[in-house]
Amino acid sequence: MSKREKNQAHADGAEPYGRALDWTEAGLWIALLVIGSLVALAVLHDGEARKRVRADAAPAPADLIEAEDLSVIAKSREFSFWLQPATGFSGGNWSDDSHMFAHETKDGDWIELSLPEQEPGRYAIDVFMTKAADYGIIAVFVNGARRGTFDLWSGRGVLPTGALKLGDVDLNGDEDVIRFAVEGTNPNAVSPFFQFGIDGIRIGKPASTASGNAEAGAISQASEAGAAQGGPDADRASTEAE
Repeated sequence: MSKREKNQAHADGAEPYGRALDWTEAGLWIALLVIGSLVALAVLHDGEARKRVRADAAPAPADLIEAEDLSVIAKSREFSFWLQPATGFSGGNWSDDSHMFAHETKDGDWIELSLPEQEPGRYAIDVFMTKAADYGIIAVFVNGARRGTFDLWSGRGVLPTGALKLGDVDLNGDEDVIRFAVEGTNPNAVSPFFQFGIDGIRIGKPASTASGNAEAGAISQASEAGAAQGGPDADRASTEAE
């Protein structure tokens, strides 16, 4: 057999193999496209589900002093404390769609933040934090006084806590300090156990003042209603006028 005949025979034998290889490659490409499409649909569906949950949840708290706007005064030791977006959390809504995240924390760690300057006096303080499966138990102190201890563990994903009330607190007006300290963790928590997140702080009128104003308003409304209906108050006012 001549060299030319041998080359032709080799080409004839390779052609079916080449066609088989082309079909295999095409099949692989089709499979990859199908898998990619399914993954994209799953991601889109998950994103839409997160949006629906967030839309149905309570709105983000308003009138907060954002945690990221508070200066760090001191830490027990060096650990990460950074602004983490909350847009990927499906369990609710956070102010400005973010929170300050304390990461790589251990039992006993703490951080102190400077409260904004106020007129000296008594104020009601609420803190807004985050709950998650790997978060710890956090004690909150204002100017050295313990104001509350909160278990931030959650078995239902990442959630905003809503208002955690510290009660009525006397503030100096300047150089007021709030401390967040890790004091253990929930038995159900998962590693790394001791993290926490701070959305913000609300400082308002003390509860006693707000309650007194509400009672005064209720008494005033009741008196007005009695006068309008010709009750004893109205009769007394009529007699005095005569």
